[in-house]
Amino acid sequence: MMTPPRLVCLGNLTIDDVVLPDGTEKSDCTGGDALYACLAARFFETASEMVAPVGSDWPKKIEEQIRKAGLSDLGLPPRNLPSLHNRIDYDANGGRVWTLFNGEEAFQTLSPVPDDIPQLYRSAEAFLVLAMTLEAQIDLVAALKRDSHALVALDPQEDYIAGNEERLKALISQCDIFLPSAEEARQLLGHDDWSAAARTFAELGPEIVVVKLGPDGSLLYDSRNGREIRVPALEADVVDTTGAGDSFCGAFMAALLQENCDLETAARAGSVAASFTVSGYGVDPLFVATSAQAKRRLVDWRR
Repeated sequence: MMTPPRLVCLGNLTIDDVVLPDGTEKSDCTGGDALYACLAARFFETASEMVAPVGSDWPKKIEEQIRKAGLSDLGLPPRNLPSLHNRIDYDANGGRVWTLFNGEEAFQTLSPVPDDIPQLYRSAEAFLVLAMTLEAQIDLVAALKRDSHALVALDPQEDYIAGNEERLKALISQCDIFLPSAEEARQLLGHDDWSAAARTFAELGPEIVVVKLGPDGSLLYDSRNGREIRVPALEADVVDTTGAGDSFCGAFMAALLQENCDLETAARAGSVAASFTVSGYGVDPLFVATSAQAKRRLVDWRR
């Protein structure tokens, strides 16, 4: 009999066409924030699962890979429309432009809703609500706060922020952990003072704020003791940065659930997971890497 997961990652599954700054293009990469986050989380907590709707044309080969990775089908409700398909164009400065071929309505339909969460998963210790539509995130967070006593962590999405700043701040106030990227923090607050930004977000309600700074690592703020921590990124040979932030979030949350794990170690675990992700296209590196390799990389880095 399957045991309940400790961590549940809620998000999307996607097929991505990645275009690098030099024009190199890799089509049909397996992606989706839920898959990046959950595979990364399982490096540090095997009792991690995901909830992500599956499109009607989701490749059978990927379904089999997901099963072989030890993930359950329980959190993969079918939807009667094609899978989300994105094009991601990167520029030389690390910026990116997303093109969603299916449209916003499909994005909403292929985002999880509270009823998609299996009963077995509802006793989890933590839920990670990943980037999807704002409406889907609002519904999920409200249901989780109403129906569970779990930690609720939020990873926002940069594309919906403009015009929705107050709605997003209200959502942040309901979460225990907030995990914005530098770009998301900049859009919300209008400045690049990450230390001040972390404190501003904490004043809204979250006890822990993690600002993801890409190659510059991360800045963490623990409002419970007023402590700020800066953690560098782990150096890696970068091929494709898609999903690095999602992987960081999943591994961070999984590590945080471990006994006596401190925030710095959790952030380092997130950076370790991201270092595997960026080494290839899509989630492929996370299917290949093992928990033992990730833990060894973390130990070696801390030395």
